[in-house]
Amino acid sequence: MQPDLVIREARHEDFQNVLRFIELVDGDFYPPLSQRGDGGIPERIKASLARSDANYMIAHLTEPEESDLLQGLIAMVGFTCKWQHEDDAYINFLATHPSYRKHGLAGVLHGRLEEMLVEKGVSRVYLCTWSGNLAAMRFYEKLGYSVYSIILNDRGNGINTLNYRKGLGTLKSSMSAKQ
Repeated sequence: MQPDLVIREARHEDFQNVLRFIELVDGDFYPPLSQRGDGGIPERIKASLARSDANYMIAHLTEPEESDLLQGLIAMVGFTCKWQHEDDAYINFLATHPSYRKHGLAGVLHGRLEEMLVEKGVSRVYLCTWSGNLAAMRFYEKLGYSVYSIILNDRGNGINTLNYRKGLGTLKSSMSAKQ
């Protein structure tokens, strides 16, 4: 059963919660986000929140516990629009709080992101994961993503990066049919 939640784009005042959430799930990534050479996590968050073409979509509980340091933030997806072309986007982060996994939240959050991206004129979405992340690979393929390139040993010996992409044209058509 899914909890009652709100899904929205992150705002500047969400910085601390976004930071705490990424720190919570940091070890789920390979290599961990905190060990990547592209700047520290706080700097990357600030940069995303400051850009008009990049942000995080967050899912948070409507009634979080008062003691919850994340203030109910339970899932998040990071993205950049106009990644390589005017009509594409790149998903750079997708995670669910460990206590809320297996409830379908990542699929709901991802679906909402795709709807928003279509509204912004995005027709193709890209993302990547590593060869040992079988759950993510199954999830992305279930959502209609397909591998378009593999970078061998990119994350260490025997750990490959798989690059995925998905066209949003069918999503546009189905959304138009609903209207």
